[in-house]
Amino acid sequence: MKRILKSVIAVVLCLCFMMPTVAFASPAENEYASVVDYIAASEEAEEEAPADSLLQLKIILVKVLNLLSNFFINTFLGTILNVVIPNSAAVQDLDSFDLDAYENFYAGMDEFIDEPQGDKVWSLGYGKASVLPADFGEKAYAKGAYLPYVFGSEMYKDEEGQYEDLMARAVVMDDGSGRGKVVFIALDAMGFANADVRLIREALKDVAAKNNIVSINVSCTHIHTGIDSQGVWSDPVGNILNNITSDEVEYGVDRSFIESVVAGSKKAVEDALADMTTGKLYYAVTDIEDYVWDRTAPIALDTNMYKLEFVPFDTNKTPTIVATFGCHPESASYDWSDDGSGGLLPFDKKFSADFIWYTEKVMNAAGYNFIFIQGNVSTVTSSRGNSGDGIDGNAHYSAVRYGYEIGYILLGMSLNEADRIALNKTTGDKLGVETYKNNPGYTVWYEGLPTVSAVEVKPVLNIKNKQFIVQIDNNIIALLGKTSVADNLVLKGSGLTYYTVSEVAYLEIGDNMKVYMSPGETFGELLFGGNGAAGFPLETIREHTGEDIIIMDLMNDAAGYVANPNNYVMAGLQYNEGSGEFDDDTWCLISYGKGAAVSFISNFYEIYDSVR
Repeated sequence: MKRILKSVIAVVLCLCFMMPTVAFASPAENEYASVVDYIAASEEAEEEAPADSLLQLKIILVKVLNLLSNFFINTFLGTILNVVIPNSAAVQDLDSFDLDAYENFYAGMDEFIDEPQGDKVWSLGYGKASVLPADFGEKAYAKGAYLPYVFGSEMYKDEEGQYEDLMARAVVMDDGSGRGKVVFIALDAMGFANADVRLIREALKDVAAKNNIVSINVSCTHIHTGIDSQGVWSDPVGNILNNITSDEVEYGVDRSFIESVVAGSKKAVEDALADMTTGKLYYAVTDIEDYVWDRTAPIALDTNMYKLEFVPFDTNKTPTIVATFGCHPESASYDWSDDGSGGLLPFDKKFSADFIWYTEKVMNAAGYNFIFIQGNVSTVTSSRGNSGDGIDGNAHYSAVRYGYEIGYILLGMSLNEADRIALNKTTGDKLGVETYKNNPGYTVWYEGLPTVSAVEVKPVLNIKNKQFIVQIDNNIIALLGKTSVADNLVLKGSGLTYYTVSEVAYLEIGDNMKVYMSPGETFGELLFGGNGAAGFPLETIREHTGEDIIIMDLMNDAAGYVANPNNYVMAGLQYNEGSGEFDDDTWCLISYGKGAAVSFISNFYEIYDSVR
């Protein structure tokens, strides 16, 4: 901590030698000739001052550092780059853009209901399809969320020798009220720009009209080991050079991959429609705090796992489990190797669907369809201790074990221990309980797991979507958009201002699940409140709604991190109250900008207030 503090002081000193007198808030406090004198006086008083006063000084200094960092990266460097580098031919003029005429937006339902309509029941259909391009294995594709220019053409194999796959999974839901069907698609991808979401909707336009589909929502599982779906990891330099010198725009995301995602998504929805059947829907929730953790202060995370289980009346039909919880699927990401050594091989070229593939394998073995919809992901990632159990293996193997254990927890939520033991056996004991349970430190997944009730969900489905224009005030992200490295629609405003179109939505499933569907990765304090929400100009989400609303992130856009403007850090530190240390923080480098949180959440409140 002392080294960090000295570094902060050094930066502040270098930039503040010529600053004028610093006068603090209260007239009764001392005045100093400069920031340098203030810091010197504070150091002299270090032995006498209370610990909390010293901590407050450190927090103030870190905030100064963060402000300077934001200024240098965004205002100084970002502005220079945007001045020097011209727009691609794909950039449109804000003043002439007509949002209402922007195609392939689905507004959802005009009318919300609170009770089932007569004797209506739930209908649900499930479908899935691969989104791997047809030439995968012959042509190399860039890995997403990794170092740029890392190309590969091979998927990892699972323990049964089958190659993993990247999928589009879809469910179509209908409450029988006649107000329309709702589609949810989950892609095995890092993120998908709103402009690309609309390509999927365009492909489904006739299908939607024929089947009374009123809302089509595309989310990403957010795997960090799939094909680059956002453009920045393929050939950013080449894209920029081409797009500033030619009217023939080359987007960063490989068009073959986009085409395969669109085709796979369409097939998944068509199969789900063909699969639709009536049945009952059940809801259960359990705490998985030992399996997720928030890596960056301020710490605020939803540790619950939420499950919807659809049980068809027709016993010949396959039941479906829809699961959501917040967790970055990056178990098989930055430190994985394929030689079993556990060593760091940062250029491993194999692709993986991470833990989702293995959770689905458990589900399928138990006789269920499965779809994972990303929850309030924030900076939350997997905690692998319980599933790892000290068993040797590379990082990819940790994703395997984590996925299996998550699957077992989902299946076993409402079972007693005897039924869990039977389930473990009938699904092939994928975690090796019988093999490893006597090893020191091994944790058996079903021991100590609480049993939670599954409650029936009444057939009430409400959803309302809203599209809007949002400023991209992160100049680095604006640069990636304006040069068409990323697939975002970019609108040029006055001066050096850039904008894009995004969406939010409000979803209700029975009385049980109320959801803010967010286009980014929302920091948990904007949902829960607490010290991390200090200075946020709006009420926090649960405060405003008075409901235990949950969040589904990365829905219908890939807007990056969504932070309280008061904590917006592009490269700096955040104080962690739990550890008493300062955590590194660079997440807001990947963000639409400081104003995104207010824009997104205020638009969500407009929807919520209009229906509730």
